Amino acid sequence: MPGIQSLSKGEANYRKAENPKFSCHECKFMFPRLSIGGCRFVRGVIHAEDTCDEFEARGGEQQART
Repeated sequence: MPGIQSLSKGEANYRKAENPKFSCHECKFMFPRLSIGGCRFVRGVIHAEDTCDEFEARGGEQQART
């Protein structure tokens, strides 16, 4: 598990989400859950419609990224 905001966007493979179910808005690490916010692991401004390799769904179960 990465440290708090220890990853750059490149290291986390931050990108546009192909599927909204796997977007930052649905990730338990995004705060606040608005159109623009922050991430526990990835540095910088985070957009709700994006995703990265650290995605984990709210509710605890990690889902496959597509």
